[in-house]
Amino acid sequence: MISMNFDQVQREIGSSAARLLAMPKHIGKKHLLAGMRRSIKASGGLQKLRAATPPVNTRRGRRRKGEKARSTGELRRAVMTRAKWIGRNRDGVAVAGLGYKYGMASRKAIWHEFGTTRMKGIAMMQRTFESIREPVKNNLAAELAVAIEKAAAELASGMNPGMSARGRAAGL
Repeated sequence: MISMNFDQVQREIGSSAARLLAMPKHIGKKHLLAGMRRSIKASGGLQKLRAATPPVNTRRGRRRKGEKARSTGELRRAVMTRAKWIGRNRDGVAVAGLGYKYGMASRKAIWHEFGTTRMKGIAMMQRTFESIREPVKNNLAAELAVAIEKAAAELASGMNPGMSARGRAAGL
């Protein structure tokens, strides 16, 4: 998981974050979160987590008579990245994560990660996070620079004026 608190961000990422904060909040937050998701994808996080995820319900040999065919790739297909803003506009935190879709897939992933009474955990998430930590740090500054350019282009185009501009245009 990547988390960014704008009060604690330093060096080149801090200047990029400050430029995004200077823009209207709805545009800056949107592009910041997209840049964080792109950073995880560019570091190969999705592919590495899929590779570390074991196929579920596999068995060698043929199926028994009357046994239904089971897909072994459901858990691997459930790998996703997500970014979210937590808190208020002025003092919130941007968080991006890599994991599994909500539902049965995330439960199975938790069972595989930590184990159950019948099976031993394999720590697939921990290994993946350790392997992508440095690439994500390296990609984040470049992705935030791209996010600033995209946010500036969106602001200049006027296609997303926000609620205050809509209210003024309607005469409210």
